[in-house]
Amino acid sequence: MPCPKYPSRTGSTGRAYAGSQRQIQTYVNERTSELNHAVAEALKAYNLREFAIRWVSPLAADDYCEYRDKEFLEIIGAGHLAPKLREFWPRGGPCWDALARLDGGGCVLVEAKSHFPEVYGKGCGASGGSLSLIQSSLGRTKEWLGMNPDADWLGRLYQSANRLAFLYFLRQIGKVDAYLANVYFTGDRHSPTTRQEWDTGIRAVSDQLGISSPVPYSASVFLEAAE
Repeated sequence: MPCPKYPSRTGSTGRAYAGSQRQIQTYVNERTSELNHAVAEALKAYNLREFAIRWVSPLAADDYCEYRDKEFLEIIGAGHLAPKLREFWPRGGPCWDALARLDGGGCVLVEAKSHFPEVYGKGCGASGGSLSLIQSSLGRTKEWLGMNPDADWLGRLYQSANRLAFLYFLRQIGKVDAYLANVYFTGDRHSPTTRQEWDTGIRAVSDQLGISSPVPYSASVFLEAAE
C-alpha cells in the first residue's frame, strides 16, 4: 500500500526526528504494553481489553508508515467500506498517527499530540464539491453527537473535527466497533506540556467545538514522553 513520506520530519526509514510522531512510533514499537494498558484503561467503559489490541501502524517493519483514505480502511480490515468512504469524504482525508486492530473485530484510531499548539491548524482548505461533501458529513456527525449544527468545525480545529467524523463513519455507516484515542504526551523535551496544561487546553477545545458531553467511543490518553 502507498506510504506517504515526510522528509522534513523523518529519516530515510520513516523514523521521526522529534515530537508526537516520534513519541507514538516509540510507544507502538517499543513500549507496546504501556500503550495498550493506557488505551484500554481510558476506554474501560467499553470493556476494551489491552491484550486484544494489535497495532498495525506505524510499524518499524513497515518504515513507520501512516495511512489514510482507502489504505487506512484496508489496514484495519475494513477495505470493503472504500466505496462508502468515497461517498462520505473526498480523497485526502485524515492521516492517522497510529492504527490498531482489535481481536474479534474492531479498531482503534489514534491522534497524537506532544504540545498543545499542535491542536490548531489552518482550517479546511477544500472547495467546490469536496467542501460541500465535508460540510454534509460534519453536519451528520454533529447530529449524531447531539451538537449545535452551527458550531464551527471548518476553522482552526478542523483536524479534531474530521477525526470525529471518521469515528462516526466507521461506527454508524460502516458498523465497525471503532474507538478514537486522543493521545497526549507530557514532558516532551522539545516542547514540554504538563498534564494540567493539557487538561486546560482540552477543555478549551471542547468548548470551541461545542462539545458539552463526552464523545462516545472516544477518550483522552495521557503518556509520559519516552525520550
